[in-house]
Amino acid sequence: MEGVKVSIDRIVVDFTNVYWTFFNPLRQRLCEYYNASYYLKDKGFKYRVSVREGKHWAYLSYQLFYARPSKKHTLRLECPPESLVHFQSWISMIGDNATDILHVRSEVAFDIPLPLSELFVLSLTGRNMKKRKGTFYSNKRHQRQVAGYCRVYDKRLELLQKRGLIIEGELSRFEIVYKPDEKIPMSVLVQHPPLFNRLYLCAQAISLELLKPKLQQRVHGLMRGELEQQEVTAYYRRKIVEQMRQRPTLDFDRLAEEQWVEAITIPCAILGGLISKVPVPVA
Repeated sequence: MEGVKVSIDRIVVDFTNVYWTFFNPLRQRLCEYYNASYYLKDKGFKYRVSVREGKHWAYLSYQLFYARPSKKHTLRLECPPESLVHFQSWISMIGDNATDILHVRSEVAFDIPLPLSELFVLSLTGRNMKKRKGTFYSNKRHQRQVAGYCRVYDKRLELLQKRGLIIEGELSRFEIVYKPDEKIPMSVLVQHPPLFNRLYLCAQAISLELLKPKLQQRVHGLMRGELEQQEVTAYYRRKIVEQMRQRPTLDFDRLAEEQWVEAITIPCAILGGLISKVPVPVA
């Protein structure tokens, strides 16, 4: 599958050992300057700040609710890369006041120059892929922070509906949550591109008339949203995978490896201040 572009849609990082005496004044300035929302929660992170300016946004979360009393705690930041650039002046200050800056998770986007109607998508790990309101989902909405969560949708239509942008040609987006088992220092994130081939199959649905009738019926049902993946037996799923792999497929791992440096250079530069391609020796 050619012409696919890899990017980061949003990123979540942890700044460790940030003092309350830094966070609280920062929170006050954000509320005053951006009219940011500030609220407290009784689970997860205790202190939350939501910052918005035009199309840009950022969420700050500070001090895990169950954390022991201390003068310093973890501060979590969530925002898209373009908002990192927009809010760079105060985001960079957080890094200057933290011990470590760690990648927690990010949403990796694969932009495919094909209409959604020409894409066949399937989970290879038992997730129940299903289509709702024109978008394919791998899990329920409340699971969108889980590693491997994905959604596949018509990006061209979304740009038109949400931003009023009209683009030439077709464009579909396959988004997958990249959440490593261990948090990764931002300075070495470049060495850790995501691996998604084991999770999903994405193929261009061409020459479907060559499939046997029962397979063709199930493939069309899955693509149209008439069938959920769990409604197709394991036997037919295996047969479908065998047949669809004979068509042009999206090689997630190869594309991520080839374009990872470009995709994460700006977030790493703003958040980590440096990028290291030197492998870290294993003790």
